[in-house]
Amino acid sequence: MRRIAIMTAGADAPGMNAAIRSVARRSFELGYDVLMVRDGFEGLVRGDIEIMNKKTVSGILPLGGSIFGSSRVSPEFAVQNLAKIRGVLESNSITTSIIIGDRSAVAVAAVLDANSIPCVVVPNTIDNDIFGTDFSIGFDSAITTISDALDKLHSTASAHHRVMIVEVMGRQSGWLALYGGLAGGADFIAIPEQPVSIETLATHLKQRKEEGKDFSIVVVAEGYPVATHEPTIAGRPVAGYGLAEALASTTNLSMRVTVLGYLQRGGSPTVFDRLLATRLGLAAVNAMREGKSGILVGEIGQRVAFTDLREATTQPHVIPADIVLEAKTFY
Repeated sequence: MRRIAIMTAGADAPGMNAAIRSVARRSFELGYDVLMVRDGFEGLVRGDIEIMNKKTVSGILPLGGSIFGSSRVSPEFAVQNLAKIRGVLESNSITTSIIIGDRSAVAVAAVLDANSIPCVVVPNTIDNDIFGTDFSIGFDSAITTISDALDKLHSTASAHHRVMIVEVMGRQSGWLALYGGLAGGADFIAIPEQPVSIETLATHLKQRKEEGKDFSIVVVAEGYPVATHEPTIAGRPVAGYGLAEALASTTNLSMRVTVLGYLQRGGSPTVFDRLLATRLGLAAVNAMREGKSGILVGEIGQRVAFTDLREATTQPHVIPADIVLEAKTFY
């Protein structure tokens, strides 16, 4: 009898519960015992594990967040707690862990699998920065939130003839900014992969003004490099405020900043994310059934694809250059 553990790890994202449901339902169908790990790897170390049944996953498909709870830890955490993790899994007779989560979850799972603790990972992050899948679960929901926000900000920016700078998540990647900005009709999109000078952006905004366009929407990824920043409460730079400060001194245009922050992680998953979560969850269980481990289960070209966890950890998921070039048609 197989006994599998399911956990969500790293930053929460829409679609986690849909993935949990898919993994559990397929496992029940195969006659497996299914256990849930609360609060990710921290809960695993504590031994916070419960047996699941069909009622556990009833009605969770449209829910945001994670019914299990989550936590973000480093690979070093896994190394330091390897004996505890192994002991908890062995005492519960768990044969494989299916982990639903972000890049940090992939990195920790890679450490565990390298130490003979079988793991299969389902990519679930709004940042869409995991190598081995075209899109991660949660990304579509987040760009929908961004697009909706830009639709609303257009009206107030127009009414007061302002430049609205909208900061979105993406510390090392511009996927959210690019796709969300395109869907929401942004007038300029600033991504870490292709930074431009303040002078270039200022010239663009002033040119729009001269053409009779009396407002602009600028979308910027939080990891965009800006010379001056206003710190957050946590002391981390905020690209939106830094960009506004630099532009205000060179354009004399009225600036306002909106930081979307954790709104992007919240809410019910979109239809696309529900379907992707369902498909990848099923594929993860089927892969495990075939004896596979140490893999990320993604979708490339609308087909299920398996990527070694070490490769998924070390390779970046870059935005294709042709997509960036196409996007520039609109700003």
